[in-house]
Amino acid sequence: MATSDCFASVVAPLYNDADIVEAFVRDVIEVLKRTYENYELVLVDDGSTDDTAARVTALLDRERCIRLVRLSRRFGRDVAISAGLDTVIGDFVVVLVPESDPPELIPEFIERCRRGAGIVYGIRARRPAEPFYLSVGARLFYWYFNHIIGVDLPRNSTDYRAYSRQSVNAITRIKDRLRYLRTFGAYVGFGGQPLVYEPRPRRARVRGRTPGEALALAINMTVANSTQPLRLVSLAGLALSALSGLHVLYVLAARLFSAHVAEGWTTQQLYVSVMFMFLFVILAVLCEYVGRLLGEVVERPLYFVLEERTSSVLLVDEQRKNVVTRSD
Repeated sequence: MATSDCFASVVAPLYNDADIVEAFVRDVIEVLKRTYENYELVLVDDGSTDDTAARVTALLDRERCIRLVRLSRRFGRDVAISAGLDTVIGDFVVVLVPESDPPELIPEFIERCRRGAGIVYGIRARRPAEPFYLSVGARLFYWYFNHIIGVDLPRNSTDYRAYSRQSVNAITRIKDRLRYLRTFGAYVGFGGQPLVYEPRPRRARVRGRTPGEALALAINMTVANSTQPLRLVSLAGLALSALSGLHVLYVLAARLFSAHVAEGWTTQQLYVSVMFMFLFVILAVLCEYVGRLLGEVVERPLYFVLEERTSSVLLVDEQRKNVVTRSD
């Protein structure tokens, strides 16, 4: 299959991107027109509160092969990307973030997929400027995730990715509520290949996660991908249980062989404090996993679509059957 003959789909999540969406769409369409005969650009509006949707709707009248999927509220970037993956029809699918990913690399991502890589994932050449504590925390998290949990999560990987049709079909079958698509590639297999690139910010200041959001993401990723915290708590519980048993033996020996047994108020309080501290740690970890189980058991849809709009569709071959001309 020649590169220009494959059907290329591009998915881009949007959230309050009214200031950059027009330039982004123009750049993407220019690359797609120049390289592919059949293509589509799927823009997923993740509950924007500005006029992002209005600007995209205006673009539908001027550009071909664009689809707008508006979610009913903000569900998060990974869910928005999942909504796009659910609707694309291309042979190869590229996901990129409008704020920082350069569209001119789309052909290279797809070409590497065509050569046999089921998933091609982007690696930032350098991390953006961030506070020292976030930088150190990110390094520790990547180390923990790769070496302790054992999930392959390349450092500085991004959402800029290309998927073969087989890998898209596999990923869309995963219905986990706690979603982090960067870990799904290692889970489904199909081979992965990195592509190092230099981000191209469209804003003077790139949006980043707050410390609270980063911590919540780290906890969710750990709970969703490993039961190791439960194992660590279990091992710690066994160790403290052993110490508690030794303490019981000490108390009995002191009672049997010592004529005068002084009341060890300090020791007693220390012992009780340690036990209660560990009890609350157990409760905290169990609450995280019980919360995850509750989220998985409740069979609610991952997202809700408010509306979907489609521009006209350009067909090189009018007999081609896998291209829709409208979406209601």
